[in-house]
Amino acid sequence: MEKTIQTQNGPEENKKRLQEIAGMQFGALSDDEILRFLAERKHLFDREREYEKIQEEEAIRLEQKKKEEENLKRAEKKKSAIMQKIDGLNESISPDKKDDDLLNLIAERKALEKELEALEKKTVLTEEKDTSVAYPHPQIEREASLKQNTPEKELPTGIPEEKKNSVSSVEQKRKIFVPEDRGVEGINDAGIEENSEFQTYLSQLRGNTGSLGELLQGMPLRAKKNKAFMLKVAEIDPAYAMHYADNETLKHDEDFNFRIASLDNPRNSGNPLVEMLPEGRTSKVLLAAVKRDYHNVRFIQPALENYDEILALAKKSVLERVKDLKEAVDVTVIVPRLLQQDKQFMLQVSEMIEPKKEK
Repeated sequence: MEKTIQTQNGPEENKKRLQEIAGMQFGALSDDEILRFLAERKHLFDREREYEKIQEEEAIRLEQKKKEEENLKRAEKKKSAIMQKIDGLNESISPDKKDDDLLNLIAERKALEKELEALEKKTVLTEEKDTSVAYPHPQIEREASLKQNTPEKELPTGIPEEKKNSVSSVEQKRKIFVPEDRGVEGINDAGIEENSEFQTYLSQLRGNTGSLGELLQGMPLRAKKNKAFMLKVAEIDPAYAMHYADNETLKHDEDFNFRIASLDNPRNSGNPLVEMLPEGRTSKVLLAAVKRDYHNVRFIQPALENYDEILALAKKSVLERVKDLKEAVDVTVIVPRLLQQDKQFMLQVSEMIEPKKEK
């Protein structure tokens, strides 16, 4: 007696098949047939647990997404209220006010700006996570069955080699990080060809900057590894480009980090240095970042080989900024906290400010 063993069913079919096996009279079967049905039953039980796990993960993901959306809405509402208050303070800060009143208004505005900055950091999307997948559509399930029934080294018809390689290796890469993957050889640095998929992605991003994070999160890994493509993304928003760049390749590429650190952020969505790996903030990268904005001096560490050079550059930029300002200087805003610890430098700043107060 021979029966075809069904191995690729949906959840309902699995349950029916388990009921069929439970109703069989094993005594009338041969040893080989019994072993085959026991193996099938184990396989079906494993698949049933897998479906349950997937459904639980999807429910958790949806709940988390719902909470994040609610938090984002609350944060946006609060940001709008703070910005209105700042606009009101800007109108109130005028030359006809007394010095004490002006200082109080400036202090209040500064507190609001700090609160706004903290809210903006919270709204930046968290590090990319592997999204859970809900129970597959029947068509997807049939494709999965085809893959499982295909010998390991045989390619299913119509599926490109690149896709097979990415599917077969993704789980291994998630579990084991190979240091060699950090090298330049692991980074796709090819140019973006006309009419390529990367050109299509760029067009989508440029036309939907309000959904930049959502679009980048959904992009394939090969896009996040492509140096030329991610540098084009950085021209739109360097903070988002740094955030979504591949952790195992691009974020370890000093040239990539250097180029992003050199870019201004036209959208003011955040500081790309915050999104960099700590080991990615090398001397070369931080020197470029401080040249662009001296406030980035807060990221430097004494162990850097050009620590003194970067510090001197930041101080020079601060003094130039103080000199250029024609109104009262709020030292706590102008001078980064790290430089405020240098008493001799702060004395130099004070000497530049004092003559202005006397006038």
